[in-house]
Amino acid sequence: MNLKDKTNRITLRLNDKQFNFVKASADILGVSPSEFLRMVVNASMVSAKDSKFKEVFGRENDKTNSDN
Repeated sequence: MNLKDKTNRITLRLNDKQFNFVKASADILGVSPSEFLRMVVNASMVSAKDSKFKEVFGRENDKTNSDN
């Protein structure tokens, strides 16, 4: 496994239902659960570039200051 660009580590606890979803999804795609979760994070990062996403999930002060 190539870890040279993966310098940060996270520990995540999942319940059985969440773990089974991650494991089954990873198996379908032929990747590890870690790689599947990286894919989910990357997809979320792309979605975050959408202005509608920022409007819904932005900070309250950002919303208030946007009408200056």
